[in-house]
Amino acid sequence: MKKLSGGKSLAVMAVAGGAILASVAPVMAEVSAQSPSLSAVRVESPAKLKAWGAAAELKVTYACPAGSTSTYLYLNLTQNAFGRIASGGTSKNVQCTGGFETITLTLTSQNAPFLPGIKAYAKAELNSYPNSATDEREIDVWY
Repeated sequence: MKKLSGGKSLAVMAVAGGAILASVAPVMAEVSAQSPSLSAVRVESPAKLKAWGAAAELKVTYACPAGSTSTYLYLNLTQNAFGRIASGGTSKNVQCTGGFETITLTLTSQNAPFLPGIKAYAKAELNSYPNSATDEREIDVWY
């Protein structure tokens, strides 16, 4: 019986490990297509004004692994309305289905009305155990 040298042993182990990974990879891909392993969130543009700027509706798309518990979506919108800061925030308990979901949230304005045609800063946070995700971006505001 011939002993394998260090280089040959590593090569044999690499080939064997690759074969095992190749046999398992299609199964892993199918499972990951069914349910995301991480959370994701995105604020959609534009925000739609309601009641002359007293409120704004925003669509938020999110995904989190099915079975995640205590999942909350927090949303804030801030706008510089000609030197006055219009802002609003809301939160909602959401369900994790393992796929992408889009919901519409309504924020009421504080301090000043939201104004159309002026960019606003939106921030969404999705908190679920054991994952979380954040999206921050400038969005358009229209009627």
